[in-house]
Amino acid sequence: MHDSISLPTPSSRWERVRYVHDTLLRLVMLDRTGYFARHRVETEIRASAGRKAAVFQRFVPLHSLRYRLIMRAVVEVLRLEATWSARRSPRRRRRVVQHVTTVQSDTRPLTFVSPANPRVAVIVPVYNNWALTANCLRSLMMTANETQYRVIVVNDGSSDETADQLSRIPGITVVDDGENHGFLRAVHAGVAASREEFVVLLNNDTIVTDGWLDALVATAADATVGIVGSMLLYPDGMLQEAGSLIFSDGRGINYGKGDIPTRAWYQFPRDVDYCSGASLLVRRSAWDAVGGFDLAFAPAYYEETDLAFAVRRHGLRVVYQPRSVVFHLEGETYGRSENPERTAMLEKNKARLVEKWGDEIGTHLPPAVRNRAGAAWRSRRGRLMVIDTNVPETDKDSGSIRMFEIVKVLRDVGYAVTFMSFKQPPVEPYAAQMRELGVEVLDGRVAYAEEIGRLGEFLKVVILSRPVVGENLEPVVRRLAPQAKVIYDTVDLHYVREARRAELEGRDDVRREAERFEEIELGLVRRCDATLVVTGVEQTILEAAVPSATIREVSNVHSPVPRDGDFASRRNILFVGNFNHLPNRDAVEWFVRDIFPTVRASLPDVRFTIVGSHMPEEIASLHEPGVDPVGWVHDLVPLYHATRLVVAPLRYGAGIKGKLGESAVHGVPFVCTSIATEG
Repeated sequence: MHDSISLPTPSSRWERVRYVHDTLLRLVMLDRTGYFARHRVETEIRASAGRKAAVFQRFVPLHSLRYRLIMRAVVEVLRLEATWSARRSPRRRRRVVQHVTTVQSDTRPLTFVSPANPRVAVIVPVYNNWALTANCLRSLMMTANETQYRVIVVNDGSSDETADQLSRIPGITVVDDGENHGFLRAVHAGVAASREEFVVLLNNDTIVTDGWLDALVATAADATVGIVGSMLLYPDGMLQEAGSLIFSDGRGINYGKGDIPTRAWYQFPRDVDYCSGASLLVRRSAWDAVGGFDLAFAPAYYEETDLAFAVRRHGLRVVYQPRSVVFHLEGETYGRSENPERTAMLEKNKARLVEKWGDEIGTHLPPAVRNRAGAAWRSRRGRLMVIDTNVPETDKDSGSIRMFEIVKVLRDVGYAVTFMSFKQPPVEPYAAQMRELGVEVLDGRVAYAEEIGRLGEFLKVVILSRPVVGENLEPVVRRLAPQAKVIYDTVDLHYVREARRAELEGRDDVRREAERFEEIELGLVRRCDATLVVTGVEQTILEAAVPSATIREVSNVHSPVPRDGDFASRRNILFVGNFNHLPNRDAVEWFVRDIFPTVRASLPDVRFTIVGSHMPEEIASLHEPGVDPVGWVHDLVPLYHATRLVVAPLRYGAGIKGKLGESAVHGVPFVCTSIATEG
């Protein structure tokens, strides 16, 4: 928010005109809120092919002075509207500061239990300002973490009551420098007093939350990670930092500063240029290898940036972890004022950073607000977006398992992956499962053009999964990310599936639907740079229909699982499937009506168990002898280990059948139709 602007609600027409006039004259640098508001307008202009947009661009060309003035006015109006809304609805902010208030009002004596074998040393450098230090230590004492840690407080020559108060706290280690050497040397003294696997640098103007340390340590469990930083919040709950980035001129930016922290952009772990030292885990071996903070940056500024570059050159990653949440009273320790001395110190250390790391920094994006989204995530392969109808629900359908594994592979080979759900909101715990892979998960139901435009110029590849996504978004992607390769993922050939259904059921309406899908899908195959299918059968079909297209088979991915129990003791028959998929409904009804009675005639005790999500009433109400409609089951392993045979009696369909791959990895044989065995 712009703290310097405080205007009443414009009530009259004259006040509104005067407000817009004043705003047009206020040519200030756009902050991140302004950028995203402006970017939303730009995206809509670019995404629209209508006559009004063409007229607008004729008289107000993009990036012209007239355009910039109008955009700044729009941004200011949106900002002021948000400010008025916040003033009218203060409840959210009251909730987020509750933790801070609780810490400050707790009056219990400070006391810690020093564990015998701690994994982490939490190092808190302090200089005067005992009240801040007491709040920080109290938050450490009050919050819950499973990780065993030791607290090391470095008293950097405090002249107030700090030394006396620290001497009264049991369970902590106090390092007394005797005189004020500055932040960097205080940290070095604290690390020298530690012996733990990890050190966590924690400012004394912070208040930690439950699980903040566990999240840092869990991320560092990956041996490729050398540094992990927390999500930093202001005391009112607004975002202070979600990782930080360095532009090509050495300028540093705290990503998301002043924004709402719950945005999807900030809710997943990712590799970053650096993280602020207010709450920073460092692998002790990495610290020792690079020599810790470069004391040339003393007394402060850019030291954690330099450390991140050094650790990365050492071969380790620097990662932001949003599950570690820390409130930071920014500037309370060293002041907030933009005095000449502080500004000179910043500029001097920025120049020193550029001189030291110039070759690498020169490859970064130039300083521009529009480049923040692109620079905020480091990746070896670049940015990639996957768009599907919904976030993969891996315990409900085969397509979800396949998509989850594809995204996992893309992350493993080094792509920064954004996943957008086009038709359904991201559902938990499935969205969290994706974020744990280090994937940005977006809800694209409304603002899909805005999100594609935000990342557009940085995208190397966009994967459009299923025809409904491809039909709607392929033109938008081509406009907003023209440099990106566009890949159409069929999942299965819908027109082949519906044509088979039309032949089976003899329905003209289904035949027309098949023709509609054929037009959509073959059009996408022709226009996209490549097409993915799940079976060799479908690859052959498409290669015959569109000989010039690039078609690749990417089948389902299954991992072997341990087998349990004696096969001879197993009984009964199992069907597993998602009943939103119409071929599965038809298969079960046909099997129960025409096949299972014959089986029961020979094996009177055999039972048929029907399992699957979204089971309709006509399946759930089947009461024929030996038929057990169960519905959705979260863990199928016990069922597979008790089952003697899986059936896949599909009479129509397309693509590969996940139920067969799944039964195979559990060591259960299957009986199926020729349709089911494709792939």
